Amino acid sequence: MCGRYVLNAAVEELIKKYGAVPDGMFRAEPNYNVAPSSMMPIVRDGDGQRSLSQSRWGLIPPWAKGSGTSGYSMINARSETLHEKRSFSGAFASRRCIVPANGFYEWKRSSSGKIPHYITTSDGSLLHFAGLYELWKESDGSLVDSFTIITTPANTTIRELHDRMPAMLLPEEFDFWLDPGNSDPDALGDLLRPWPDDAISFYRVGTEVNNARNSGAHLTEPYRDLFG
Repeated sequence: MCGRYVLNAAVEELIKKYGAVPDGMFRAEPNYNVAPSSMMPIVRDGDGQRSLSQSRWGLIPPWAKGSGTSGYSMINARSETLHEKRSFSGAFASRRCIVPANGFYEWKRSSSGKIPHYITTSDGSLLHFAGLYELWKESDGSLVDSFTIITTPANTTIRELHDRMPAMLLPEEFDFWLDPGNSDPDALGDLLRPWPDDAISFYRVGTEVNNARNSGAHLTEPYRDLFG
């Protein structure tokens, strides 16, 4: 599962990194505690050109009766069943996106409760989560743009914390993943595999991250035991 993540890159950095054209005017403020329902940047195909736009985390499927009825629960989609699930099959066929992130949080169960950990690369460089998006139409005709993050079985490193992790893409896979003309579930599914064990690591952080209202770079700092 991925229920919180971090993005501290500016719009200009994302545009350069992904070779994308911004879809409208918006700012991407650093967010060190991205929670479901947050409006966040995603990258997708825009008529043959990568576009960068804002979307709400928590996919609203086409059959939902209202924008608030099910979006919160669909923050993740299991890679193994994308082509089968009514909520995701249409988006998997032609509405795929990339969710930029610098890292994500996961909680480990212990006798004293759930202990948060931050998972990232050694240099904190961008991770490229595989995602799906939908455009859901409100009764007044307005569109609600929403996305979900695809998860895979965890690699050996992350399995210590959780049995799932975000599916992540390599830069050379971006074009194939984003192209709405690619609809072969097997070929697309081949991109959704656990990340290599040695390419990612984690460390414990403070419990302040447990509250989604808290933010700031200090949330990603290693935990210091004052009594240790």
